[in-house]
Amino acid sequence: MIELIATTESLKQGKLLLEAGADQLIVGEEVFGLRVPGYLSDDEIGELVAIAHQMGKQVIVAANAILHNDKIEQARPFLKRMKALKVDKLMVGDTGLIQIMKDPDYYIPYIYDASVLVTSHGQINFWKKYGAVAALIAREVPYVELELLVPKAELPVVTQVYGAQCIHQSRRELLNNYFNYIEKDALNFEDRHLFLSEPGKDDTHYAIYQDSHGTHVFANKDLNLMVQLPMLADIHADNWYLDGLYTPGQAFVEVVTVFHQARTLIENNEATPELLAQLNEQIITHHPENRETDTGFFLYSADKVR
Repeated sequence: MIELIATTESLKQGKLLLEAGADQLIVGEEVFGLRVPGYLSDDEIGELVAIAHQMGKQVIVAANAILHNDKIEQARPFLKRMKALKVDKLMVGDTGLIQIMKDPDYYIPYIYDASVLVTSHGQINFWKKYGAVAALIAREVPYVELELLVPKAELPVVTQVYGAQCIHQSRRELLNNYFNYIEKDALNFEDRHLFLSEPGKDDTHYAIYQDSHGTHVFANKDLNLMVQLPMLADIHADNWYLDGLYTPGQAFVEVVTVFHQARTLIENNEATPELLAQLNEQIITHHPENRETDTGFFLYSADKVR
């Protein structure tokens, strides 16, 4: 059974995403959530959990940030709050948080999300021993490697099929440093409206923003694997992750709706290249006009990635 896992920017959008076909929602707050499209309060998370459970669906809380001392000290109260809200899972990448969750009083099932580090079945199976119930595979893992990895993984493998792809994070406030250097007034860096461009390459536009976790830079193009979805289904990579960081509001709800339609076609053995191409056109329609999409590393050869 294919599961759609979608990020959520607000309580309102979360309700719409559940109705659109999302099976699991990823929500976050400012201290522990890394690159989430919006911050929800504890009350909003609790309300969304109740709604999701009534529909037989789940809520995942993003706790995938790199936790320095000031934030790791807040971890135990945070975990207690999340347990009280009855969230289904966390997304975790910091081993310090995993260490704390060895204590049953703080344990919550989690998806292991260490970004570019999750590249082998051995690593996935290792974290199973420490409470992981799934793993988000690195976006740099191509299909030729994925089809070898998935059968050997002892946990469900979550694969990103849509959305922004972070290619660099620095704990430093690089945008602040830049504007200080050029002696210009700083902008609101958290609005996610800024781009970098390579010298002499006007067609490049790497999205960049800054928040309490540092500075984040994204790939020139967002990921869209609509046409390649049957390939994932063929190897039973059945957990599809959709990131709405740069696709706000109703547009992301429409994107999830289209992926739900594709999922239904594939599960009913009715998907054809022509139908998927039509759905892909709908994705392009709903995707932000100032952002392009491609297949990322998915179709690369193993040698090219190495």
